[in-house]
Amino acid sequence: MLLKILSGFSGILPIVFFLVFFKRNNEKKLWVIFVYVLLSFIVDNAILSFPKDSQIKFYFFSFFTVVEYTVFSIFLYLNFKSARIKKVILGAIPLFYIIVSYYIINKNETNYFDAIPASLESILIIIFSVCFFFEQIRDMEVSFIYSSKTFWIIVAILVYMSATFFLFVSAEFVSQEERRSYWFINSISNLIKHILLTVAFIIPNHKPRPLSEHSYDDRIFDYEEPAH
Repeated sequence: MLLKILSGFSGILPIVFFLVFFKRNNEKKLWVIFVYVLLSFIVDNAILSFPKDSQIKFYFFSFFTVVEYTVFSIFLYLNFKSARIKKVILGAIPLFYIIVSYYIINKNETNYFDAIPASLESILIIIFSVCFFFEQIRDMEVSFIYSSKTFWIIVAILVYMSATFFLFVSAEFVSQEERRSYWFINSISNLIKHILLTVAFIIPNHKPRPLSEHSYDDRIFDYEEPAH
């Protein structure tokens, strides 16, 4: 229970540091993540106040899954260069909404968690995140990718989605008691996500520099002794 509370309240860290370092975080794509963190903090702590078997939890989870998927998709869209992948991301959003709506309408009364939409969200976001890093490797534009705010945010998203994927898949087939015994994985991954997002908001802005532009040290090795 302590871990769950700590995980819920850890969401205040990225909120605070976004505002503390507001000048370096005043970008449209970073505002998207800030809105997500704010909503996540509200939902996480609101859920703690509901009874364990409350049906309201299901609708809260479903609402937040839609918000989370939308925010992550928008953020990835803003960072991709490939027009083809951008179209795929945009096209997947309405399809995801349709699947979630169908699941909510036809849900079983004993369900308290939207396992299928959450699992589908994890699969799609993991795929898009891996594609982003693959694009970065092929592009070879940034010499130190880890100095980019985008890098830390997408790592946070990827770690969280990867850690909770099998947890969400299994949630559809196990009992409430069994689910609770493994739910600490969600709390830990949520905590790690908030720490990584905090790092993203703290580090200064990094302007990408093409690798073709050699550093001073590179020019030393490129020096050729003049012919006598």
